[in-house]
Amino acid sequence: MTTQFTKLFSFILANVHDPAQVDESASRLSCYSCMSPYLEHQYMYISHLYRRPLAFTEKCDQTSFDARYVKWKNCTDMCVTVRMNDRLGGRRREGYLRGCMSDILHYNQTIARLSSSNFCAVVRMRDLFVSTERYLFEPSDHVQLCTCHTGLCNSAIQHISIHFLLFLILFSAVL
Repeated sequence: MTTQFTKLFSFILANVHDPAQVDESASRLSCYSCMSPYLEHQYMYISHLYRRPLAFTEKCDQTSFDARYVKWKNCTDMCVTVRMNDRLGGRRREGYLRGCMSDILHYNQTIARLSSSNFCAVVRMRDLFVSTERYLFEPSDHVQLCTCHTGLCNSAIQHISIHFLLFLILFSAVL
């Protein structure tokens, strides 16, 4: 009985296949993956919000970005650049995260749908993440979120069109 079952199982495995076409480009979107170096020391406090990047380097920052020194990885969704304004020890710090949209943990799917084209916008942290009551964000907490859909496109911040900006303002006013 066991021998017959094994033969039948082997026959099925050898002859049955999934006819669905595999989309090879689905996981082939290359995006830079890095964070500003000061965030490495703060990562334990933000690890519930963002996945660890491939590198913490000053070459990730906007003013000193250098693609020769920043690693990249394959993404299945879109590339993002997040600019954060943090306060550490009473001083303002500007930090950057570059990576995949999926590197932002528990992000609000509505934000992802709004970013179906290349765009940059200032987004409240309460709007970026779902279950914001867990995170205790202040109403003034915000980041600049930039998304794009071509390989290695998160090297520089693209500016949003005035029409899309007006749409976002009206949309957030309704909420």
